Amino acid sequence: MFDAHSNLRMSTALVAKVARIVTKWYGRRTNQEVLPQMIDDTTYAWRTGVFEATRVFHAEDPGGPTFIGGNLRKPDSHGRQ
Repeated sequence: MFDAHSNLRMSTALVAKVARIVTKWYGRRTNQEVLPQMIDDTTYAWRTGVFEATRVFHAEDPGGPTFIGGNLRKPDSHGRQ
């Protein structure tokens, strides 16, 4: 049978895993200027299953934060975060 809640949980977990892979590749950057590219890269990796030669659905989850967490900061006038 089809369990919508289970499928939603699994899909959410996979999107988060892909986002962590992308976030790690970007060096866990926190400035908002790279956010659009990180979202694009995560979406592309989710659709294709590949990010920078990594098969994201078969790769180990790197753990840690993602850019989705909302802790992005704008650089100050000197370019510091």
